[in-house]
Amino acid sequence: KSFGITFSGNNVSPFYSFGLKFLGNYYLYIENKSLSHIPDQESLLYHNGLIQKNRNNFGYVGFVNQWVNIQIGKSNENWGAGENISLALSNFSNTYDYFLLASNYGRVQVRYIHGFLEKTDNNINRYITARGIEWVKTSSLRIGLSETVIYSGLNRSFDYGYINPISSHIEIELNDRLNIVGSSNSNAVWQFHCDWKINPKFKFSLNYLLDEFVLDPDIEINKEHGKAFSSNISYLSKFSDNKLLKICASIVEIGTPTFRHGTGTNNFVHEGRPIGFQIGSDVQDVKIEIKSYSRDNNNLWVLSVGHIKIGEESITKRVFD
Repeated sequence: KSFGITFSGNNVSPFYSFGLKFLGNYYLYIENKSLSHIPDQESLLYHNGLIQKNRNNFGYVGFVNQWVNIQIGKSNENWGAGENISLALSNFSNTYDYFLLASNYGRVQVRYIHGFLEKTDNNINRYITARGIEWVKTSSLRIGLSETVIYSGLNRSFDYGYINPISSHIEIELNDRLNIVGSSNSNAVWQFHCDWKINPKFKFSLNYLLDEFVLDPDIEINKEHGKAFSSNISYLSKFSDNKLLKICASIVEIGTPTFRHGTGTNNFVHEGRPIGFQIGSDVQDVKIEIKSYSRDNNNLWVLSVGHIKIGEESITKRVFD
């Protein structure tokens, strides 16, 4: 458990967290904390009737053992490789209500979520579902594939077509197994990620995402490739048992149409904030970061230098367009 107060300008913000494990395999967690700033935040404070939140509330219960984790409550997910470069799902997003099922089969691990995002002022219900699989080789290599879907509709109910953890959005949609038939009421992205610990000092991370791939531009008129890419490489040096130095270089590029859809309520946003990468879409973020940590006095020093370019088509500026 923890409790504290953060100061930012004239704002005073309390935070707290509480965790409990009981009856061997059951757990409970509650947390309230401030959200980090995202560039150009003012442009989405009151966009499309949505209010940008500056706090996150977590609260969930679950059961976990060596091979399964079952959880229900309010939280967010961070799927991908590397630090702060996740594309489709990240822990910078607003929290949402969902059910989680994860299994561990040694080197193969699977994960599935299905939840409710929000109800808009126009009575459009918005949902999220995702499924992923990872292959792990000890602690040196981790490779994964995942699919994330946002679906919505006027007073739309929970869609049982997505309840199968091993089903695919394409198969469900093409076989008309959704509760709203057609391709206009759901949006899927597919992501590959890789974490490779080259040696005890160097680590390489990569994420590559496809939103939509235009095979024939003459037929698929006015459509663009929806792609995203992120990567970082880090170097960790240990001066002594109590002093560490970490240098990390990263790049994130997200295309203009990525995380958007013909039906705007299927965009990858929740309560005005991106569900994935915290800056949104139509963006390039290049950064070099140096961190120095001393256990002697518990001091952490961070120097970060970078360049961010955000286009006019970012979903943070045009949430439901």
